[in-house]
Amino acid sequence: MKKILILFIFISFCGGNSEKPVESTSLDEGSAASSTSTSTTIQENDTPFNTYWRDNKLKSYPQLTEEEIQISNTINKDKISYLILPDGTECTKKVGGTLATARLDEVNPLEVRKDGEWGFLASQSYSCSDEIRPGTLFGDFFYQDGTWWIFVEQSEEEIALEEPWVRMDLNVWKFASRTNIGSELFEGNYNCRADADYIEKAYEKVELDNYYFYRDKEIDYLIPNTLEEHEESIALLKKAKKYYLSALAVRLGYNFGDVEDLDPDNSYIDAVLYGLIVNTEDNLASKYAMRDSIIENGPFETNADVTAWWESNSEYSAVNWRKTDEAVEFDQGKVEPFEGVGNHIINPDDLPNPDWVVSDEYPRNILRSKCNS
Repeated sequence: MKKILILFIFISFCGGNSEKPVESTSLDEGSAASSTSTSTTIQENDTPFNTYWRDNKLKSYPQLTEEEIQISNTINKDKISYLILPDGTECTKKVGGTLATARLDEVNPLEVRKDGEWGFLASQSYSCSDEIRPGTLFGDFFYQDGTWWIFVEQSEEEIALEEPWVRMDLNVWKFASRTNIGSELFEGNYNCRADADYIEKAYEKVELDNYYFYRDKEIDYLIPNTLEEHEESIALLKKAKKYYLSALAVRLGYNFGDVEDLDPDNSYIDAVLYGLIVNTEDNLASKYAMRDSIIENGPFETNADVTAWWESNSEYSAVNWRKTDEAVEFDQGKVEPFEGVGNHIINPDDLPNPDWVVSDEYPRNILRSKCNS
């Protein structure tokens, strides 16, 4: 008999158009004036192509005003860890590891160049995940004409190179062009808002993983869980913990730390994330303990045997799992409104809609409202 799985634990994640500029061969002051360059900021083997790129492909934009430069530099002192581009692309700050380099189709408006530097190179700053773009942002945010911009990687189809140039034959073969990311990105408590959105995305990914895993699964609740089912449950919880630890890294600004470095007493956002992490850890610990018991003593034969195990191992009971009031409140805000039900027999039609998490009514971006708390 196919049944709807009801989870009684409180947790179950976890790219703007701009005016087309006229191509110009003119350079602003301070750019390389000769046809070749001795710059060591890029491999020397690319010098002929850089000259071609500089003389034929750079677009001309007005320079930033002193005020725009000051606004840009203020924001770039502490870049947000997570942002969503206008087309929905999600990007996270790139920290550590190898940073890719890209050629821009304009002189970098924020770069202070030295003699011999090309002026159109930028390092990777964000990694993005989407089906539209290659998935990388380059350089810093810059403010111009009342809105924010950053350089987004271009696909091969967007780059037109004349012969004999071949994109993949270059030492630095990535290219990027400015994209408008809106005027409101950095309004208010933007760092908190970005972190809150990422934490909520992590939570939603957990919900979706459980939904798709159990959606078409046949479950007979009269039969105790098997070892295989315990392994499946553990695998889902391990993925959940991974999502939440990724959110923790974002929240801590990618500094080394753990859940105890959060400040749940003074930050609602921290309290939610803290509760999600420790509750998942305790849930996972209980699943490990029961799995080990099954491996050692064999499978449970009846549900009465399961009850007896819980009575003998009450320290693993869900009532003892760590949580925070804020995490519980956040979780309840994501649940479909319905008449409360207890352990009594009820009409199945009164149960919550199992497709709630994929419905248009599912509440999103609710945690960001707590950033002023």
